[in-house]
Amino acid sequence: MRKRINFNGMTYFIAVIEAGSVTGAARITGVSKSVISKAISDLEASLQTDLLLRTSKGLLPTRAGEAFYHRCLAGMEAIETAFLDAEHHGSLPRGELRVLANAAYGRYRVLPVIHAFAERYPECKISFTLADDVSDLKMTWFDVAIRTRPLSDPSLHVRRIGSFQRHLVIGHDLASRSGVLDSFEKLSKIPFIGYVNHLDQPGWEFTRGLERRHVSFEPCLLLGPMNLVLESVMQGRGFSVLPSFFYEDPALAPRLKRLMPEWAAESGSILAYTYPTRQRSAAVRLFVEWMACAAQGVPFPDPGSGPNVVFPDPLDL
Repeated sequence: MRKRINFNGMTYFIAVIEAGSVTGAARITGVSKSVISKAISDLEASLQTDLLLRTSKGLLPTRAGEAFYHRCLAGMEAIETAFLDAEHHGSLPRGELRVLANAAYGRYRVLPVIHAFAERYPECKISFTLADDVSDLKMTWFDVAIRTRPLSDPSLHVRRIGSFQRHLVIGHDLASRSGVLDSFEKLSKIPFIGYVNHLDQPGWEFTRGLERRHVSFEPCLLLGPMNLVLESVMQGRGFSVLPSFFYEDPALAPRLKRLMPEWAAESGSILAYTYPTRQRSAAVRLFVEWMACAAQGVPFPDPGSGPNVVFPDPLDL
């Protein structure tokens, strides 16, 4: 007899690891903290092992917890893919598809998918808009929103389709003029370019294996959206903390260099938002799946017809 599996506990455990806290997981999933805490306690009891270390700095995975997280993640993504494959089998996207994305991820990861999707399904008319700050008016405009920051509307259905890493990054020209930059102390002598929307957070948390370090940089510039930070880094104005979808992009990579690559800043999630009443659309379902493929670095469905775009897998970093 197949063992009964606590899928809710696994889902909430993944959310806690990625959010770094039960509070963050509750915000992402829309489930109360008490429900998440009990589900993870039940999961640990079922597995007869501790998955999380509760420290003064937050929740960290144990060695068993880290291994379990990666296996759960792969399993959940496979289940979601199988479900979507069965759900839209035989249906083709047509009609209008309205897509919204934040400026940085939308420009470098969503736009190539838009182009390929439009070529594969010419009967689907796509409207695509970039916006970092989403007003109440725009909240009702889209069919699919691809975000690297959460939206607050509780009526939306959210699916985590991938993740990305963050590292310290500098332009190649400035790096060649700055000598060896192999410590946080040496970096303090180089101009730092900060984010306008990061002002409310006290610095950055970096990890190297199990080692953690909190670092605050004094910015010479505060810019937004993130595309402006990227442009300034490539122009040699300073260094910054940039997401992997920038420094892995084939067109950008030759101009960027990761600093102290063994140290990683907090990772981020790529989220797909839809309205429940619009999820039945073949265009919505299939486009979200295409975006999941792009985020995970795998080919689009049905490789025998139309263009394929394969992106680097951010989970392999």
